[in-house]
Amino acid sequence: MKSVVRKILLVVVILLVIAAIIPALRYYRYFESHVSTDDAYIDGTVALVSSRIPGTVAKLNVEENWAVKAGDPLLTLDPRDYQVRVDQAQAQLERAHQSIDQLYAQLAAAEAGMNLAGSQLVQAQLDYDRAKQLRQEGVVSREFYDQANTAMRVAVADRALAEHQVQQARAALGGGQDVDHSRYQLPLVRQAEAALEGAKLDLSYTQIHAPLSGIVTRKSVHVGNRVQPGEPLMAIVPTDRLYITANFKETQLTDVRVAQPVDVEADIYPGFIYKGRVDSISIGTGAAFALLPPENATGNWVKVVQRVPVKVVLNQPPPLDKPLRMGLSVEVTIDITDTSGPLVSSTLQHQYQQHQGNPEMAPENLQLPILAPDALVPGTVPEQPTLRR
Repeated sequence: MKSVVRKILLVVVILLVIAAIIPALRYYRYFESHVSTDDAYIDGTVALVSSRIPGTVAKLNVEENWAVKAGDPLLTLDPRDYQVRVDQAQAQLERAHQSIDQLYAQLAAAEAGMNLAGSQLVQAQLDYDRAKQLRQEGVVSREFYDQANTAMRVAVADRALAEHQVQQARAALGGGQDVDHSRYQLPLVRQAEAALEGAKLDLSYTQIHAPLSGIVTRKSVHVGNRVQPGEPLMAIVPTDRLYITANFKETQLTDVRVAQPVDVEADIYPGFIYKGRVDSISIGTGAAFALLPPENATGNWVKVVQRVPVKVVLNQPPPLDKPLRMGLSVEVTIDITDTSGPLVSSTLQHQYQQHQGNPEMAPENLQLPILAPDALVPGTVPEQPTLRR
């Protein structure tokens, strides 16, 4: 009886061992083809909102954690001082127009004076020629001839003076022989126009708008505050540009390549898997860019495995019921089966270079969660988020 029991137990053990071989083999293959780390966090772009001009906050349109869209008004500075400057600049422009009108009037008067001096010179030349001829014939006295000669010389001088006044009037208008009578397209007017545009710009800066869509955070401004240019007033976190920074050990990056598929599990949503890809691998370790980098040339040295930041972006935006937030802890697993991708590259950079010249594809406008088909390495296909079973 005991031998039968032993045989049955032996058969059961053998069956259990055989049954365990398959999942063990699968786990081994998974372990060999994947690397993972829990030293990973949600990261993203933070847009600091500040004022371009000094002023006093007159109106505040948002509060902490409010959602805003690009172009929405955030706050308003007291515009009265800047409206006065606009009015002053407008008056200076009108004064410049009057000055130009006055200069054109002076030019017209100078040209009329030159024509008058020319006519007087012609008459003086005729009188001189007649007096000279009569003097040679002995008809007129020497005094009469000298008076005609003097009158002709005065007319020549008056003509020269009139020409100089015309040149001076033209020079005041910035022209040579031919003055552009389009008026007002002159440095004096353009300077006044530029001052007016600058005043209008300063007035427009009293309205501070959201530079991008996102969530307002770190708001430190209130109505009545006096703000200075460059002073951080609030921050906006774009929810559509979040990404993951995963710090892998250097020993894990041997077969990690750009565009390899990634599974991301956030601690806040256990069991839910976000699908993504490796966008880029940092050119240096985290310690190399630290505020106080380690000095390895000292006498007491202990080798420490370094960690390299790996940027991971999602293939699809997170579901509405499972949004991601900056700073959340996540676990990242990279499938390193396909090693044909580049080591130093960025899929977003590739996407941007493929669409250069399109302003909607500028680096600041790239949607991080959207996967460009031409940025994939062959063999990687984006998948929808799934639940881990």
